[in-house]
Amino acid sequence: MMAEWLSFSFSFLCWGLVLGGVAAIVIVLLLFRALTISHHAAVPKWRLKNSPAHLLVVLGSGGHTAEMFSMLRRMELDPSRYTYRTYLVSSGDNFSAAKAVEFETDYLGQRYQTTTKDARGSYTIVTVPRARRVHQSYLTAPFSTLQSFWACLLVLRGLHPDQKLRPPYFTSPYPDIVLTNGPATAVCVILAARLLRLYNYLVAIFEPRRKPTSSGSTRSDLQLRTIFVESWARVTTLSLSGKILLPFADRFLVQWPALGGKQMWKGMRKTEYVGTLVD
Repeated sequence: MMAEWLSFSFSFLCWGLVLGGVAAIVIVLLLFRALTISHHAAVPKWRLKNSPAHLLVVLGSGGHTAEMFSMLRRMELDPSRYTYRTYLVSSGDNFSAAKAVEFETDYLGQRYQTTTKDARGSYTIVTVPRARRVHQSYLTAPFSTLQSFWACLLVLRGLHPDQKLRPPYFTSPYPDIVLTNGPATAVCVILAARLLRLYNYLVAIFEPRRKPTSSGSTRSDLQLRTIFVESWARVTTLSLSGKILLPFADRFLVQWPALGGKQMWKGMRKTEYVGTLVD
């Protein structure tokens, strides 16, 4: 009797593992398929020209921050178009937070004649836990990364304690564009944006009022568009963050010809060589 019970339990366990493995493979294949479709789907032009946009800028530390503000100055960031700006910094990075304030008050304030009151109301600085500290053990890094990922989810949904009230003309909590140039926090932010877009798409399938458009996107999915700019220092090889995010970023910009046209696997969107973006 015992032998029969053990045999039955073993068979049940084997079948459970087989079915679980098959289900996991199917889910992974479906996610890869959805990711491929998302990369090649055209974004409908539902936004009116010159309508206000919410820009989220992910700041690294040191060189990453210097490159980011160099790019923002070079692109002539117009606060009348990007009317609400969120700067995301990692805990302990006082340098990046100070540079964000300096950029808003000195550069934008002087160039576009914005008053101090206007500047304060049009941007906010949000601090999230650092994904991995320098010399941090690889055993504890997954836990700090999950903590950072959760905080990034709150930021993208407009629920982080550091976030101020948005201007009334923004009805959605999601930023329209997420711009980053490579710090480790960028991995958490872009993956969180992908997760939210997948969630919104699945919800839209079961809610008639939020059905996808003809291109396969929901209105909220049209936000959270991510742009990853590889650091100018990366000449022939992608950074670790870049290698991780290459399949997930909506646009992956590189500044050296040797990095142009790279892709994670066949069928995915390639890196775009755009020339030097920093001063």
